[in-house]
Formats: sequence, C-alpha cells, structure tokens
Amino acid sequence: MIKVTYHKEHCRVTIEGHAYSGSSGNDLVCAAVSILSYTLAADLELMEARGQLRSFTADMQPGQAEIYCTPVRNMQATVSLVFDSVCTGFAILAKDYPQNICMKVFGG
Repeated sequence: MIKVTYHKEHCRVTIEGHAYSGSSGNDLVCAAVSILSYTLAADLELMEARGQLRSFTADMQPGQAEIYCTPVRNMQATVSLVFDSVCTGFAILAKDYPQNICMKVFGG
C-alpha cells in the first residue's frame, strides 16, 4: 500500500510504499501517484527558479519520495494552492483505490 502524508503547515508531502494494483510496469495506481509526485516537484522547481521559494527539496526514489519547500513570504498562498491541487489528486486515488493507497493530512 502507498501511504501519502501531507503536512500543510510545512509544505511537505511524503510518499512511501507500493500500490500492488497491477504487475510491474502496468500498475495504474502507481503510475498516477508517480505523475502527481513529479508534477508537484516540477511546479516547485519552476517556482524556485523564479525566486518564489527560499528552499526546495524533492527526493524521489522507487517506493519513497519526499517533497517540501519553504516559500518566500508573499508566496505562501500560491505554494499552498499548488500542494492542495496535487494532494486533491492523491485524495481521489485514496477514495477510489482504498486497498492500494491511503492519505493523511495534517495541519489547517
């Protein structure tokens, strides 16, 4: 099972585990989680390049990822929107595939 944890106040998402919803290379839940993860990392990388983040880290490994950042002062709402949008995708997957993915959200 994939476990997604979203810490809203810290602009941090961690992802651990495997979906096991199909054979290797044909696991649709895994593919969906991967594309959401890479989308979040790419969006934040662009924001970092524009000077909108003080720091940014995306550690992406098979079966494990951690993505977090620290926005500059006036970008908190924008960063929250980016995280919330991607995490809505994780939440939809968790609702539709509860045997393969679960999600926890912490913070306001």
